[in-house]
Amino acid sequence: MSFFKDQRPRAGNGEEAGGMTLIDRDVTLIGEIVSEENIRLRGRVEGNVITSGSVVIEPPGSVRGDITAENLIVEGSIEGKVVVARKFELRPTGRMRGDIRASIVAIAEESFLQGKVLATEKISTNVRKRRLEKS
Repeated sequence: MSFFKDQRPRAGNGEEAGGMTLIDRDVTLIGEIVSEENIRLRGRVEGNVITSGSVVIEPPGSVRGDITAENLIVEGSIEGKVVVARKFELRPTGRMRGDIRASIVAIAEESFLQGKVLATEKISTNVRKRRLEKS
């Protein structure tokens, strides 16, 4: 489910070129998002987010639900658990209430975190594989 797709390559910001799902500031989504693409969130999601790509939550973006992703950058807010295969990054404007499980964890001094952190080995976030396991 894509609200807006941005097919332009990203240069210089560390993100891969290709498709990206954008949930903009004026969007509130109630339900689960399942994607194989990167997700940029500026709006509000009330439900789980599952992707084999990366998720960036920009201010004032927020998620009330669990997130499973390859990488996660939080500049907005999350209330829920996160499972990240590679890197979880909580930036200075970020707010996190919930547990974190990731291979690499970076937490800025000015950010807010209430929850447990478990640094672990690489975790699979392959959406196709997860769909087959549920069947």
